[in-house]
Amino acid sequence: MPQAFSNAGGIVAGMMLQLGFFIFIISSLAMLGYCAKMHKCSTYQEVIEKVCGGVVGTTTSIFIILYMFGTSIAMLIIVGDQLDKIIEAIVGDDFCVSWYFNRKFTMSLFSSLVILPLCIPKDIGFLRYASIVGVIACLYVVVVVVVKFIGGSYIPGNVRTSPQNPYQFFQAVPAIFFAYQCHVSCIPVFSSLKRKTPRNWMLIVSSSIAICFLTYTLTAICGYLTFGDDVQSDVLQSYDASDVSVIIARLAIFIAMLTSYPVVHFCGRAAVTTLLMKMKLFNEISSRETLRRCVMTSSWFILSLILALFIPTIGKAIALVGGLAGCFILVFPGLCFINVAMKHELSPSTRKLFHLVGFIFAVFGCFLFGEITAQAIINNIQGGGDGADDVKSCYNR
Repeated sequence: MPQAFSNAGGIVAGMMLQLGFFIFIISSLAMLGYCAKMHKCSTYQEVIEKVCGGVVGTTTSIFIILYMFGTSIAMLIIVGDQLDKIIEAIVGDDFCVSWYFNRKFTMSLFSSLVILPLCIPKDIGFLRYASIVGVIACLYVVVVVVVKFIGGSYIPGNVRTSPQNPYQFFQAVPAIFFAYQCHVSCIPVFSSLKRKTPRNWMLIVSSSIAICFLTYTLTAICGYLTFGDDVQSDVLQSYDASDVSVIIARLAIFIAMLTSYPVVHFCGRAAVTTLLMKMKLFNEISSRETLRRCVMTSSWFILSLILALFIPTIGKAIALVGGLAGCFILVFPGLCFINVAMKHELSPSTRKLFHLVGFIFAVFGCFLFGEITAQAIINNIQGGGDGADDVKSCYNR
């Protein structure tokens, strides 16, 4: 988030960007909850399929698979980032000279020994407490970022007060989408509620988004003011590798990623299985289920690891999946607004409002998806767009 504020043009522009998307985020969550209750759905893709039809539902499943796969890559990059800094704190600045401390080797080793075995089981109920670890790790990082800013031990780079150009302003949007995209996981949460009333749902949604806003804003403001435009996409990479409090933060995030990757993979694997079953490539009950699951898991893991090894920063991964996150927030909920207006009994004024809102959501979401994705691909091909991530490290000295 600090680098998103840098791209947006400073604190004021970053705050306006966040608040501007709040209306879309809250409205789309409200519509998804309404549709989930109406059609008694338990997953995001099921809601979209029931409301918008089979073709749109299948498209949603494909987008979820791509998003979960991109998120898996981002998590492995974070694992590599934290490993590098932890090893640097122990060994020194030239740690990567030794092959056994090189990023590609350490990422592959830890991921294969820890993450892959956690992904193979059919049931991941044993990871139910992993989210608690993630929340604690994130809260600790927020505290560290705020305390380091107050301490004033780092000299910031240039601090902007406005965006340099619209092109750079749009580079902040993927991080916002990626940070606030909870829409895919919100339907299972809604289906598990005892009181599925609009008031209860909006209370849960509003309080959750408010907590996210507070933590993201504190991290973004303090992180950006600490480093200015020199801040990296992974803010922990900007701090001194030998700082004990930062090392603890890196260890916490490292553990959180090791336990969160299997959860993300499970969602992706479930979406792949559902899609293949729709295509009637296999039955739900199969004598080769264990073999199929192991092959799917291994293929997913190996491909995501290979890409993570060659994608240099978390910023590039977020830029690629940010457009997909925008579709879950804007495009598909927009189509729900339009279909509800067409198929449900509503007053004329409400029907017109839903048509208008749905049209704005869908068109704006398609525009941002196209713009963000095209920009990310161009930046990756040209090797630019990461700004402060192009700093010197052990690997490019």
